[in-house]
Amino acid sequence: MNQILLVASREFMAQVKNKTFIIMTFLSPLIIVGIIGIIAWMMSANSDQKSIAVVDQSGEFVTSLASNDNVIYNFYPAKDIQGIKDTLTDSKYLNALLVIPQFDKNDFSSLNNGIELVTNGNMGVTFKEGLESKINKRIEDLKMENAGVSEDQLKGLKSNISIKTFNLKDSNGGENGEGSDYLKFGLAMFLAYITFTFIMIYGVKIMRSVVEEKNNRVVEIIISSVKPFNLMMGKILGTTFVALLQFLVWIMMGLTLVIGGSAFLSSKIKMPTETMSGSAQQMLDQNPEWMTDTQSILNSMLDLNYPLILILFLIYFLLGYLFYSSVFAAIGSAVDNEADTQQFTFYPIFPMIIAMYGSMTALDNPDGPVSFWLSMIPLTSPISMVVRLPFGVEWWEIALSLTLLIGTMLLMVFLASKIYRVGILMYGKKASFKEMWKWMRYSN
Repeated sequence: MNQILLVASREFMAQVKNKTFIIMTFLSPLIIVGIIGIIAWMMSANSDQKSIAVVDQSGEFVTSLASNDNVIYNFYPAKDIQGIKDTLTDSKYLNALLVIPQFDKNDFSSLNNGIELVTNGNMGVTFKEGLESKINKRIEDLKMENAGVSEDQLKGLKSNISIKTFNLKDSNGGENGEGSDYLKFGLAMFLAYITFTFIMIYGVKIMRSVVEEKNNRVVEIIISSVKPFNLMMGKILGTTFVALLQFLVWIMMGLTLVIGGSAFLSSKIKMPTETMSGSAQQMLDQNPEWMTDTQSILNSMLDLNYPLILILFLIYFLLGYLFYSSVFAAIGSAVDNEADTQQFTFYPIFPMIIAMYGSMTALDNPDGPVSFWLSMIPLTSPISMVVRLPFGVEWWEIALSLTLLIGTMLLMVFLASKIYRVGILMYGKKASFKEMWKWMRYSN
């Protein structure tokens, strides 16, 4: 145990004192937020204001095509159509010409192929879909007028039922707001992705470290004082503590942003409507249920049992990492260079990929057979069970999953140590699965 702790301490301190590790630990979350901000800025910067000339020969779409911050509609008489087309190509202020022909209010068939949009460049799919939506909405209104159905009558016919869901298996038994399942799934997939990424990054790091020490023959000196098993476990535990430290820093920063942001939005939603801007007040007037739904979603986010989710997440990450890092350590000891690791690294990655993509079924049914068995099988449970945690999992399922994972992890560490003990001193021979099976059967 002293040897394991000594090697683990050395691995931990060597990586933690690295300036790159310190900078990236605190800078990575900010970089992610910055990337999201840059993408949002680029999307907004890429949408410039458009000026559209409209010739509405029917006179029915004047109110429907109202100008806004993104699109300006200017209406012209029919006699100006040809002149606008002649100058449109070289125009610096006009982007397109929309021509709506005259039609019979009792027959809208002429509009199916009669509306034309002439442009002097690419207008974008979003603009075209928005324009079609406005025109279709006005045509629907005209058809209702012909049928003698007023707008108030139509609103009375429409239904917008929202079912309140109370999950008795939740820790608080409270109401799940509309869209709360998507928020839970987003949190779950984020944690699963972090688990997958960290296992890959630090597992490969252990493998490369073993290959490097094997190539420069340093390991031959080390094992004269340290047993091969103690050396392997020391490397795994040391790197595990590094990953956990980075995890804790990121999780605390993330929770601070999530809880602080939720509280901020909650306070904004509760503020008096007279203090809101005109656009916000208009949105609430048109969609009065928006405030209630958003408040319900925020309550669902705040009601999540974050301490339990965090603790179980760290436990599954730790056990999953010990399982897969022992595999990567065994692979590193069985090869002579990094190029040879490619033939083996796919095998530990494959079940993690299945877990990642298979866990997406949790949104449809977190308690379904696929989600259940993925969270029970030790090869996939470190990722799949994490996805189910925000939705609520029975304690007996968690206990069974952890028991299977702990037992399989200990078995894998034992078998990996057998491979490591022989492979670390093996040179000049490419290992195969048959060869490694022989190594595992060697007696101490």
